[in-house]
Amino acid sequence: MSAVLICLASFSATSAAHALEFDVNGMAIGMNADEVVARYQALRPEGQYSFSKWKLPEGSEWVANGRTLYNDMGHPDDMEHERMKFAFTGLGSGNKLFAVKRGLTFRPSQRPSTESVYAAAVAKYGEPSDMSKADGDIWAIWKFSSLESAAEKLDNYPACIGSTDFPVGLNDQTARKASLNAETCGLFIEVTVSGDPTGLAEELDTGMMNYLDLPRDFDADNQDVRQKINAAKSRSTSAAAPAPEL
Repeated sequence: MSAVLICLASFSATSAAHALEFDVNGMAIGMNADEVVARYQALRPEGQYSFSKWKLPEGSEWVANGRTLYNDMGHPDDMEHERMKFAFTGLGSGNKLFAVKRGLTFRPSQRPSTESVYAAAVAKYGEPSDMSKADGDIWAIWKFSSLESAAEKLDNYPACIGSTDFPVGLNDQTARKASLNAETCGLFIEVTVSGDPTGLAEELDTGMMNYLDLPRDFDADNQDVRQKINAAKSRSTSAAAPAPEL
């Protein structure tokens, strides 16, 4: 019996460790904005970043989205370039990161091979749900139905991370998309390594979005908003002036 318990504990620890790998360059799903900024400043002390907040009429505000920009201006002829985007849930669900996107242009003098970049992605996320190679480029996707299981194999490509419609936060539009695609997309990762005919990588594009929790998070956010607005309404009406004579 004790051996079984030890095995189960080991499996649980392994699963938890695997869940911690759901990140893009350390920007992990579930982080708050302060944690994202701290991580970014550690990685890119000279990088630029900005975050946008949404605000309720009663005064509560939260980080809805953010972006970063890094250009190695000290080496204009051998420049590394990076952009990142982030999207966060509302206050009721913890104001946590649910989507991240990264575009990295490698320094010309330090370009890795496309195969080594793909191998690093497999080492991080496991075997992909689907992948393809063409003209020096490698593309791969991972679809997880839970944070404790391996990626599922897919026969077709679900458009879970668009190139032009990255979410600006957890609003009605994103929540509707999540309710329709939670089962299809799960926690979804897409990696594209663009290279040249010699096999060296030029750019790396990575996107990650967790559809699994969004419908529940949106409900929690809405409930929190209603409670805050109702409380503000109660405070304001209790201190309101009396009605005039009619």
